[in-house]
This record gives sequence, structure tokens and C-alpha cells, in this order.
Amino acid sequence: CHAYACGAPAGVRMALKALLIDIDGTLIFRGEAIVGANRALQEAVEAGLAVRLLTNISARLPHHIAAGLRAGGILVPEDAIQTAGMACSAHIRGQPGASCHLLVPDAMAGLFEGIRRDDRQPDFVVVGDVAERFDYALLNDVFRMLRDGARLVVPHRNLYWFDGEGPARLDAGAFIVGLEAAAGQTAVVTGKPSPVFFQAALDAVGVTADEALVVGDDLLTDIEGARASGIASVLVRTGKGETPRASEAAAPSAELQSIAGLMPYLRDAGHLAR
Repeated sequence: CHAYACGAPAGVRMALKALLIDIDGTLIFRGEAIVGANRALQEAVEAGLAVRLLTNISARLPHHIAAGLRAGGILVPEDAIQTAGMACSAHIRGQPGASCHLLVPDAMAGLFEGIRRDDRQPDFVVVGDVAERFDYALLNDVFRMLRDGARLVVPHRNLYWFDGEGPARLDAGAFIVGLEAAAGQTAVVTGKPSPVFFQAALDAVGVTADEALVVGDDLLTDIEGARASGIASVLVRTGKGETPRASEAAAPSAELQSIAGLMPYLRDAGHLAR
């Protein structure tokens, strides 16, 4: 184990065993790999650290995400990737006999195979990012189901995201917030910043919260999620990390220009053996 003290009380040293790393904005941005991202991942593995990649992407499955990363020169196995869509499906499956209505991308729908569908009076309504499919009729149908007693379950509440085509784009969270307000209920969030999602990541690599470090660009999902889960965190100033943060935002344990500086930072601070 490597000595690690980032975010720990004075005088306390923790053994860093795992990195929980965001994908979009941290490893890739606007469809392009962040310079030095692949090297950082490889150095982390060589240093004996377990790596789990966490994403609120719900429109693609892990093997698609891994293929996209490989195309950009970032080599990761698909079984190292944990998506909010996977967590969402697991949550519904944990309710025996429950039915659901899906307003999700086609790729995500496959995760719910075997779960009973009900498009009139479901137990759960799952809303993911369906982009241009969002319209009044679809949202009004969901609103009526929620008013009739269905519970709203979402993989994430991200408000916007960046793609390779230019300006930021609205994400599902922009519509979910409206549904919550209109229906008078708060969605169950199964992705970041949900502690359930981060605990699943810790369990997957077999470490405790004080043995891990979250690395991400989003204060509201990565850093706040880490804080709520008792995990130290590093904010990278790529992706959403370029946006000035509000004073009430969760504070990371450290900030770096990009993930390329992660391993040098850990070594220079004495957190890893040279």
C-alpha cells in the first residue's frame, strides 16, 4: 500500500489503494482525449493502484464507452467502467415484481430486459438523456404517471454536457428538475453524486472510502459525491472544471490543471513511493 494523507485529519495517514476517475471532462473532452490521460492511467496501474472509471453517461454501454476511449488512445478494459445506467437497472431489479416505464436512450433500454414494462401505471418511471426526443407530450405523460404514484428514478441529474460539436448541450437533469417540481417528488438518483453509486465503485475494487481518491471535473457530481461518501477528491480544471465554482460548492482535497498531473502530484506530495 502507498501512504496517502490527502484530505485526512492532521497526523493521520491513509493507504491509497484505488482511484475512482470520472470519464467525460477528465479523460476526454468534446470527444478528444485529454493530453496525458492514458499515461496517467497506465502509471496508476503500474503503481499498484486499482482504477475504476465512473460515468453518468447513460446513452452508451461500457463496451461502447471503452471502444470510444480506445479510439482516442486511452486503453481501458470495459469491466473497469461503471455507468449510472447500470446502477439504475440494478436499483429497479432490487424491487421484486416492480414495473417500469422507460424514457431512456435505446442503448440503455437493454439494461432493463426482463423487468416488467407498464406504460400506464408503472411503479417506477426511469428518465435518462433522450436528447431531441424530449418534448411536451413525453414529459407530460411522465408527469401524469408520477402524479398517479409512480416513483421517479434517474441515472443522474446532470444539467448540461459538452460534445464535439460546439457549445454545451442540455442534459436530462434540466428536464428532471421540472418534473420533480411539478410532481412534488424528488428523484432517486442512482449515479453520481449518489453515495450508493460511489459505494458500488468501492465494493467493485474492494477498498474502503479512506483508501480511495475521486478524480473529476464536476463539482456537483464528482466532488460533492466524494464528499458525501467520505472520499478524498481532486478537481481537474478541464471540462466543467474550467467553470468558476460557487462559494457553496463542495471543496476538493486538491486541484490540478489536468489528470496529466495526477501521478506527479501524488509522488511530489509524498503519497506514492518514488
